[in-house]
Amino acid sequence: MTKLDDLARRACDTYYFHAAIGMQVTTKQFCSSLRDADRPYVWDLNRIFEITAQTTQEIDQAMAFADARIQTLGYAYISTSPFTSPAVIARLAFDDYREETPVIQMVLQAPLKATHPVGYGLQPVASDTDWQTLYELVLTDHSEGARTRGKKVEPHVTRGMVDGYRRKTGPCHFFLASIDGTPCAYGSATIAPNGMGMVEDLFTLPAFRRRGLASALISDCVDHLRQHGCTDILIGSLATEPPKALYRKLGFEPVCVTRSFMKRKL
Repeated sequence: MTKLDDLARRACDTYYFHAAIGMQVTTKQFCSSLRDADRPYVWDLNRIFEITAQTTQEIDQAMAFADARIQTLGYAYISTSPFTSPAVIARLAFDDYREETPVIQMVLQAPLKATHPVGYGLQPVASDTDWQTLYELVLTDHSEGARTRGKKVEPHVTRGMVDGYRRKTGPCHFFLASIDGTPCAYGSATIAPNGMGMVEDLFTLPAFRRRGLASALISDCVDHLRQHGCTDILIGSLATEPPKALYRKLGFEPVCVTRSFMKRKL
């Protein structure tokens, strides 16, 4: 395995670790899955990932598990990595799964320093008031539609996602960024067991963009992770969205692509 392959493997392990924090994880039938019985409508909290099937029989078993999810939840949401067998990807296409926008996984190994806008402030999300502020920012994020690929997200789904964020507290820390005391951006920093850190869940209110706020927030998250022993830092970007250019400018390099597939109950 080359150094880049090893980096991609660690990136995927970190990505899956982040998804599983605070969740009920089941591993069987050649795949792992997340389950949130209280929030079955939140895809990210009820996904199938790490499909290890290699043979036709093994793939049949994994897909039978996915079919059962469709019957119970009304959908199956499956994440794959470059290490998923090509035969699994082919089977997903054959079974009429719709592919979502791929995510480019990018890793920072060099130093990152960014200037901070005038009036900039940062605080961890800790109190109930902080979590309510985060929820209101996520509502705006979802109403804008970039993160949700233009799909309408109901407020109760947003609440479910933020509840999922809160359960990640421990390995994952959320931060609110502000300008002159007004909360206007958020992001998170996660420490994975493999020593890699992850910056995720980034959003800035439209009125505060193009001021260097996102760069400052990412830089602070990176500093937080490196203070906790992480040298390599992961960040993901939808392949069709502009943030990937900012991440590259800050020093993150693309190492692999992860993909997601959705199938709904007819």
